[in-house]
Amino acid sequence: MAEPLVTSWSHNCLDRLLSAPRETVSLELPSGVAIEYPPITPYLNEGSYDNVYCHGVLLHDVQMARLYPDSKTFVDMKLKYSEDEVVSKYDELRKQFGDKTPPREKIQEFVEENFENGDELEEWTPSDFNPKPSLVDRVTDPLLKTWVEQLNQIFLTLSRKVKADVKVNPGLYSLLYVPNGFIVPGGRFRELYYWDTYWIINGLLLCDMATTARGVIENFFYLIRNYHIIPNGSRKYYLQRSQPPLLIPMVELYYKFTKDLEFIKQNIEVLEEEFNFWMNNRMVRLKKNNVCHKLARYYCPSSGPRPESYWEDYSTAEGLPNEEQKEELYISLKSAAESGLDFSTRWFIKDGTNNGNLSDIDTPHIVPVDLNAFLQNNARILSSLYAEIGNAAKATHYKHRATKLLQAIEAILWREDRGMWLDYDLKNLKSRDYFYMSNFAPLWTGSYTKSKEELSKRVITYLNDSKVGEYIGGIPTSLYASGEQWDFPNAWPPLQSILIEGLLRLQTPAATETARLYAERWLRSNYKGYMIFNKMFEKYDVELLGQTGSGGEYEAQTGFGWSNGVILQILDIFGRDITVHERESSSSPV
Repeated sequence: MAEPLVTSWSHNCLDRLLSAPRETVSLELPSGVAIEYPPITPYLNEGSYDNVYCHGVLLHDVQMARLYPDSKTFVDMKLKYSEDEVVSKYDELRKQFGDKTPPREKIQEFVEENFENGDELEEWTPSDFNPKPSLVDRVTDPLLKTWVEQLNQIFLTLSRKVKADVKVNPGLYSLLYVPNGFIVPGGRFRELYYWDTYWIINGLLLCDMATTARGVIENFFYLIRNYHIIPNGSRKYYLQRSQPPLLIPMVELYYKFTKDLEFIKQNIEVLEEEFNFWMNNRMVRLKKNNVCHKLARYYCPSSGPRPESYWEDYSTAEGLPNEEQKEELYISLKSAAESGLDFSTRWFIKDGTNNGNLSDIDTPHIVPVDLNAFLQNNARILSSLYAEIGNAAKATHYKHRATKLLQAIEAILWREDRGMWLDYDLKNLKSRDYFYMSNFAPLWTGSYTKSKEELSKRVITYLNDSKVGEYIGGIPTSLYASGEQWDFPNAWPPLQSILIEGLLRLQTPAATETARLYAERWLRSNYKGYMIFNKMFEKYDVELLGQTGSGGEYEAQTGFGWSNGVILQILDIFGRDITVHERESSSSPV
């Protein structure tokens, strides 16, 4: 059995944390767990216009009236008049009804009179777009050669640029201005998103669009310089949360492709700011064997429901007995959204398990494997980049930070008896021994000290024991059918990429063959879906080859930026000998 980290403790001391929201509370327990709770702020970031798109009576009344099936529709609309004028006009409307919510039809009329379709983006053709990228020549199967060209063409259909009026009149839009063109994910996602973009950048580079990739990365630099955060997406209502920190790996991809050292020299301080955002705002301290370790968690302490999912969050919280518990739930929902995995049983804590539903979500009390692996990798990359530009002191500093994070990952998140990294439950002071694809992130980032041979055996044993290789359409995100979109039977492109590439980096025959099997299955599922529907999906169903995944709070989306990028990556790795025809040996895992 694994040795427990610390003894259990009472939760009574947590009750006061949300009742004093204007100061940072630091809670240090006899067990050695220390959790810092920054101030809970209104849904506001300097530079954002918050009384319409982020919080307030108008937002509440419109979203609760359910004028649109998707709550995101309203907060993506454009104001016809200034924010102050529209808010004042709505106050006058409410006065006609005794300062109470007007009837639904009156709210509908008000929105139609004062808002319009955002129309903030214009179609844009990247200057370096090539209809026949060099990747085509690295693929043997004629059907897959054609598919590469088609996926490349999809990037063109997803290319957008922010209209100049957004910069001139920022108060009329929820969209944040960025200077360069970019690739939208697809469907309802019509803005620049953070972690999606890593796989989009990889796909762009594989399609020879380095100039476009650089411009997309520079958009993130622009956001950091203006808002001191890379938001979940480039909307005002996303400014209180981020997404998995993959900007630094994006820059590493670009640098490996171009060797543009001047680009690194000009922007490395921005990369530092992004790294330090997480280290300064998302850390907890835990002690094991009298050694103190710092690890990160997702935590977004702002008040109110998510504006783009306002009705959904408000309805989830409705049964809770008081405002403090509702605010705690809203924070957990936003924190899960920051993880990119919204939503999943991964974030549920009920009776010390992952059972329950969205009302049991408690993201801030879970220390996630993937986030800490990403940050450890970020520190390693920063050390390497500083060494490249000749700053030995900074290179040493970030090497030390990478080492400390690696020690923490191995001490707290690695479970020797399970042969796997597992999330850690701060409430119950124990590992969360459940299968989630995010468990494999340290493989991808190289956040381990065991030999590759030993780790290969442990990981493949874990995969086989979990029986996840039995599904025809890829590896499921989890084994728990909760109805949430980041659970069974859904499989998501970025997590497939993380596992496949992580296995390949182990460089053992068994890990390489397992990676190839999983890559073939994922490719064939995506290919069949494209042949049937002429579309790439945001997610796929592992039990139904070529079919989109489902569940969650919005309809399945098509496009799709990261789906294209992951398939292009698989074809770059295996394209000389992979085909769309199934191998006889591909029906079972190693």
